[in-house]
Amino acid sequence: MTETHKALVLSLEASGESFLKLTVLSQESGAFYCLKRIAKKKSSTTVTPDLFDTAEIDLDTAKQGSALFVRSYRTLNRRSEIGQNYHKLLAASEFTALLARNSPQMGDYANLYHRVERSLDAFCERAHPTIVLLKSLYLLLKDEGYPVRESWWPNLPNSLREAAKNILNQPTPDAKAAIATDDCQQLTENLYLWLQRETDLILPKSKP
Repeated sequence: MTETHKALVLSLEASGESFLKLTVLSQESGAFYCLKRIAKKKSSTTVTPDLFDTAEIDLDTAKQGSALFVRSYRTLNRRSEIGQNYHKLLAASEFTALLARNSPQMGDYANLYHRVERSLDAFCERAHPTIVLLKSLYLLLKDEGYPVRESWWPNLPNSLREAAKNILNQPTPDAKAAIATDDCQQLTENLYLWLQRETDLILPKSKP
């Protein structure tokens, strides 16, 4: 039986010599992985999935087992701008790596999908990926019911509390605006430490 999902691509990796392993997020099923055969001969109709895509994917279930295989892949939104900027790519990949490891245990799939979609659009469109990452993590945790405002925020060092207020409560500034990059990075690392200490979420492998 073939199922069709509109999904966001959270991670991509080779699986043997013949397949790509995609971790995707859909409104109906949350996060799951599927396998797409690598075309031996490229043609004008060949579509290669890319990280951060929104795509419509037709999936077949293996005759034996539960593995899902991509029958067809149609790109609906390719966020190429992220991959064209190293800092955007780094921050967005950090965010989706956290999701790929943890979203199967997150609850409201539809709400999660829209939250992640908005975050990926922000990484694509906004000029300051460090701010987008911090906001995306904070809002994700808040949406999932973790007490970031009640527990993380009040325990911030005084030197960072005002910066957190300015960054999290204001729209992401445009490219010309000066931002306190060091404060933003310290806040993100502080939030990761809180997440590691107070939640059951698993940090990306690149984090402490």
